[in-house]
Amino acid sequence: FHAGQPRMVPPLRRRHIRRLSSEAEAGARAVASAASPDATVVLASCAIAGPRGPLAIAAPARAAEGVFAGADARVVRLPWAYGSSGFIKDVARGLSLQRIRVVGPGTNRIQLIGARDAAMALIAAATAPPGAYAVAEEGAPTQVELVHHICASRRAPRPDHLPPRMASLSMGGVVVEALLADQRAEGAPLPGFHVRQSWREDLLETLTA
Repeated sequence: FHAGQPRMVPPLRRRHIRRLSSEAEAGARAVASAASPDATVVLASCAIAGPRGPLAIAAPARAAEGVFAGADARVVRLPWAYGSSGFIKDVARGLSLQRIRVVGPGTNRIQLIGARDAAMALIAAATAPPGAYAVAEEGAPTQVELVHHICASRRAPRPDHLPPRMASLSMGGVVVEALLADQRAEGAPLPGFHVRQSWREDLLETLTA
């Protein structure tokens, strides 16, 4: 069960998050009533836990996790995933069109996971003991490092910086809060699973797929 569905599309504001949280909780309850908890894997968000507490963008995932709390489900918390579609792909497209800028100073760490690793983690979780797990690549880039890495691959000029208040007008405060956060995956390691992809080596290939 994907706790982040439906997909979040900027601009994303807190009123949208409340609606998405209700939908995520309703979906989780439907899954919980139709499937045995010990056969359920929940894809959640690493933004649930962090040094400053949960981010608003993780509210739908928190709502879904709450439904399965105390059950035998496996919860896998993932950070931003890069692949042939999704948010990182949208950012890369925007950088090529010179429509994306670095939000704030850009020194915060953004944790990543490759789409193949994300899929394999969910498969591995099916046979893991019940619990909440966090899966992310080591060596998370800063926002600036990630943007410059993408720009270099696409021969796009490096963008300037945009004040968070201005970014909120187009992206929504919920997205800007997440982009400014220093992300850190918190949760138990997934038994027997090892991350194989690396954003430095694999990110560009997946974005051009």
